[in-house]
Amino acid sequence: MRFRVDPLPLPGTYRGTAIVVDVIRATTAALYLKAGATALVLARGAEAARALRQEGELLAGEVGGLPPEGFDLGNSPREVNGVVGKAVVMATTNGTRAAHAALGARHILLGSLQNARAVAEKARETGEEVHLVCAGKEGQMALDDLYTAGVIGKRLKALGFSPEGEMAHLALFLAENPSFPVLSSSEAAKALVGVG
Repeated sequence: MRFRVDPLPLPGTYRGTAIVVDVIRATTAALYLKAGATALVLARGAEAARALRQEGELLAGEVGGLPPEGFDLGNSPREVNGVVGKAVVMATTNGTRAAHAALGARHILLGSLQNARAVAEKARETGEEVHLVCAGKEGQMALDDLYTAGVIGKRLKALGFSPEGEMAHLALFLAENPSFPVLSSSEAAKALVGVG
């Protein structure tokens, strides 16, 4: 089996298994499920999230790093408290849009540094070719997502997958040779510091 890495989403091109990666916030905020949320609904944007929300559900997400007006939560991993027994409708600038771009894949998984092993093992169970779909940042490649795709790629490689294409090899190189602080030097991390 093979895995590819797309530095930006390519809507309508995914079949097999897509692992969506937006490491700094969206896929990390999927920790809502681990914290006891009953469901996590990914919306294309803030307006779509408002339209999807049903009574008793929480709105979570960000636009430009900050929670949109009327949202109950941002999308910081620190905000997962208070979601037990509730569904969360989430919209982010990049990650939830990347998840929607992956529609068409037979299986869509959310990948992060916290779940790299589990998501790789789940991808292997599907028996399908894997596409690691990096969300990017506002239409540009994001180094933190590429690094995380490499970490997941290392796990896939250990499970017998072969990297295909230059981006898969670059992502693996970043993950195997962290010679500089990839996450803290990323544009997404700088933006987080900017919004506090």
